[in-house]
Amino acid sequence: MNKYFNLLIVFAGFFVVALMHTDGYANDEARPNFLVIYVDDMDLKDIAVYGGRVLTPHLDALAARGARFERYYATSPVCSPSRYSLFTGRYASRNKYLEGVTAADDVNFIQWNVHLEGNERTLAHVLSDAGYVTALVGKHHNSANQKHQIRVPDTADHNDPDVIKKMQRNHDFLTRMIADHAGFDEVINVYANNFHVLDIPKVMHQHNPEWIVSGALDFLRRHQANPFFMTVALTIPHGPDNIKSMLSDPRITPRGYLNSAPLVQAPRQSVFKRVKDAGLSRRLANITWLDDSVGAILQELEDLGIREETMLVFASDHSDFGKMTAYEAGIRTACIVSWPKKIPEGRVIDALSSNLDWAPTFLAAAGIEAPNGYIIDGEDLLPLLKGEVASVRDNLFIEITYTRGVVNKDWKYIATRFPKSLQPVITADNRHEFNQEGERMTQDPYAGAVQARYGVNKKYPGYYDEDQLYFLPNDPMEQKNLVLDESTRAVMVELQATLRAHQADKPHIFGEFGGGVR
Repeated sequence: MNKYFNLLIVFAGFFVVALMHTDGYANDEARPNFLVIYVDDMDLKDIAVYGGRVLTPHLDALAARGARFERYYATSPVCSPSRYSLFTGRYASRNKYLEGVTAADDVNFIQWNVHLEGNERTLAHVLSDAGYVTALVGKHHNSANQKHQIRVPDTADHNDPDVIKKMQRNHDFLTRMIADHAGFDEVINVYANNFHVLDIPKVMHQHNPEWIVSGALDFLRRHQANPFFMTVALTIPHGPDNIKSMLSDPRITPRGYLNSAPLVQAPRQSVFKRVKDAGLSRRLANITWLDDSVGAILQELEDLGIREETMLVFASDHSDFGKMTAYEAGIRTACIVSWPKKIPEGRVIDALSSNLDWAPTFLAAAGIEAPNGYIIDGEDLLPLLKGEVASVRDNLFIEITYTRGVVNKDWKYIATRFPKSLQPVITADNRHEFNQEGERMTQDPYAGAVQARYGVNKKYPGYYDEDQLYFLPNDPMEQKNLVLDESTRAVMVELQATLRAHQADKPHIFGEFGGGVR
């Protein structure tokens, strides 16, 4: 009998080991929580620990207790594609919606058009299937929300019962749609898009991070005993004017007025005083306002006793100065990660990392394998975060508008290639008349004054060049295009080959670099 009992013990042991190998943990209690705080348009200079002259004590403390990335990139630096890559671990060009917009044998256009429409799986789907409770709180920006909304003019009376009813209907419908399409179990206090396309009266175009934070805290309290994945997407420091919002009615939301203001973080008026006492400009108060939101979430994790087992990622969707370009001031942004149980404190990481990497990192941390057919372009950052390896990649692929690029430790190559419809129109002689979106620029107010967005053509001398090459250690602001420098010819050829390798399996072609695989 002892013989059979011993065999049973052995087989039971194999079974437990097999379970742990499959899931990484023997039970749900051992699995880490994942919390992403994703902010909007935040530059590196907006955080003190990155050298900014601002008041951000909570973010600074978060960095001290975890790891700070110095070369973290948003691979497509505007809101929609950046969030798509965060939610999926895939390059924006793989988006199924874009496949339906542009033929495989043409260059696709990547901007605010990277939608999740329920026809592709996301990280939220995968984690939910594995037993995680998943939530999105705050900004989404991955849906064509306008075609689902009842129209509300900017000039509408926000006190009109009919207007209130329309706002509530729009918000509630979009909440359900986003949950279904993006795979989240819960969508809470959502901003489906930027304010000007939400169909709410203009007087209500006001940020309310406290409302977002209140939704996040409620989720944490309800699910503190479950493994969870929550993205908290703040709408600041993106416009409209943050300071005006700080002075507005704190009951304003895209669903209408709350009965009372959320009391979840330090009062707004106290922010102005603290900023003034620190000798800083009033216009920087919005950054401390944002920092207070982070602090409220961190405090709740501590109060609930789940801080140690929660992997928290703070990042911006992109930077502001070079937004919607492949330049460093658009794609390189802040990222701080803390997981007290696993990540050593005070680490500064110079290796290349990106918003593509959180999907594979979270899956690895939870011991979950991606389902068959689920494409992941990112890399697992756990070995890097733990200090076990020096890097996880040699280079990164960048894609935005009609430009593509690659960046490595020292060099960056950028190519602009327009689609077939624009090739006969845009020539070497008139190239300076067109921005990287393929729009003819004009100052004529009657023609609708079109320029390069965010004034980037005035910031970067190589903006109009078909090919650009920069040596970043000597030229971090990318002011000297080295394409015509014979001494760098071999570097450019190598980087073009790297770009070609990245492009090879993408769903659309990009000039001579290939692609179009579906």
